[in-house]
Amino acid sequence: MKLSKRVLLIGMALCAAPLVFAGGGGQQPGGTAASAAVMRIDIFDQAANFQGIQPGWFGKIIKDKFNIEINILAPQISGRSLYQSRAAAGSLGDITILDNADFVDCIKSGLLMDISGIIGNYKNLMDYRAQITALNTGVPGAGNKIYGIPTEMTNTSPTAFTSLELFNSPWLPWDYYTETGAPPLKNLNDLLDALEKIQKAHPVNAAGDKAYAITLWPDWDGTSMENINQTVKWYGAEVQGSILLSADGTMKPLTDDNGEYLKLVKFFNAANRRGLVNPDSGTNQWEQSMVPQMQNKQVYLWWYNWQKGFWNNPERGNRRENFTLVPAEDMYFYQLGDSFFGSGRVWSVGSKVSPEKRDRIMQFLDWMASPEGLDLIHCGIKDFAYTVQPDGSYVRTKAGEDTFSLNPPVPAEYGGGGANDGLSKINQWIAATAATNPLTKYPYDWQFWPGELEKAKTVQAREWEAKYGAPDMVAYVKKNSMIGIVPNVNVLLEADTTDIQLIRDQCGKIVTDTSWKMIFAKTDAELSKLWSDMKTQLAGFGWEQLLRFDMKKYQVTVDARAQARRGAR
Repeated sequence: MKLSKRVLLIGMALCAAPLVFAGGGGQQPGGTAASAAVMRIDIFDQAANFQGIQPGWFGKIIKDKFNIEINILAPQISGRSLYQSRAAAGSLGDITILDNADFVDCIKSGLLMDISGIIGNYKNLMDYRAQITALNTGVPGAGNKIYGIPTEMTNTSPTAFTSLELFNSPWLPWDYYTETGAPPLKNLNDLLDALEKIQKAHPVNAAGDKAYAITLWPDWDGTSMENINQTVKWYGAEVQGSILLSADGTMKPLTDDNGEYLKLVKFFNAANRRGLVNPDSGTNQWEQSMVPQMQNKQVYLWWYNWQKGFWNNPERGNRRENFTLVPAEDMYFYQLGDSFFGSGRVWSVGSKVSPEKRDRIMQFLDWMASPEGLDLIHCGIKDFAYTVQPDGSYVRTKAGEDTFSLNPPVPAEYGGGGANDGLSKINQWIAATAATNPLTKYPYDWQFWPGELEKAKTVQAREWEAKYGAPDMVAYVKKNSMIGIVPNVNVLLEADTTDIQLIRDQCGKIVTDTSWKMIFAKTDAELSKLWSDMKTQLAGFGWEQLLRFDMKKYQVTVDARAQARRGAR
């Protein structure tokens, strides 16, 4: 049966036959065998940028609470072969965090456990019963079984967008941008002009270290160059396999000569030819290279909203030194709505775990779905990273503000080490920050906390508001019709056949390698030849077959989004 016929749509959880969330058969949540030896739990984690034993304060908390240590297996570090070899051996991990397609394949291969007999015992997970139901009823042949829990669910709506910031947009340091006269940017060329002026004025950071307008990194690359995949969202599209999927639902090949992928490749190439791209970009790694450079203000263009954590804070805002959105007038931002039904990955339990380990895992997952667990994951340690106000709302401490940027030391009682070093390295959550915390009635996202809203009224924020005529970034792009909010529907897509996977792997290497070469091409003619030769190569490796497969595959997503829009009217 083809998965393209089985779609998870808004409201499916209400109209589908109910799954059985049976109780019994497992230890009730809350207790652990504190006197037993520490139990190691291997997590095969497609989202992780870290491999090994969870360190620091989060590691201490879960050891104290559940008597476990978690060992993260990260294919983003080890490569796709890690998945293939462990799947062939019959066990990916005790917990798996998989993309939807791999999740379905692993069910078919018997690698994942049916938890329908015990999940009903776990009240925090049951707060997301509708979303769990929607995911599992879309699995062909699953019947009433439950094999997975969606990642990053919310208790808002799939057509809502709960944020004051865009997820993907160009951010510049406000002090340096205003030094250039803060000129209006009409297009990407104007953005490069501003970046060139900034780099010429500030070729090194305050410590004398070399700084660049742009630094890239390859360790997130898959079947295309991830830095390009993310920045195409500035122009209303996202990369999905071999296609460009627009906010309006239209699709075209990633290799389209007028497409957004080539547009952004040319942008980074133009930047490099102006001397604005760090020449070490091809060997950078996110954790080892990028994070320190951002913390030390050695990179002047950011494009993820969460990068602000590595530098921004209220004190710097009052000194006008924070990074902030500086959009070009021709941009149209592709923005997913809240991930109500999940973000496209799934938590599961390995089929070979023992009953004792299964129960410990379920306790751990239930805690991660609880307000207590989500507070720790998203907000940090109470009284260290934030304090509770008389009205019950939270406000960050100085340590909370500086967690990413300065990595402040954590008191020994909480586990010691650095605050950033000790964050959960799983890099995936059961509920997203947009979810509402039932204890505070505010999102877990600190930007919405009353005290933080007040702190955010810095000198810089007031200047930004005066220049752009809007109180925040999302308000600005909405006011100027510069955003396409896409309903966030969680669909189970058709998995690659063996032949398609081979084509995808071969073509992906060609696209990724050529993209990097194009960015460092010295002339327009060289770039054009690389692009043309790439398309010729791809044709010889089955690119057209891959395109047809992906167009059909992602039509399911397009249809689900269209239905979500209709349902929201």
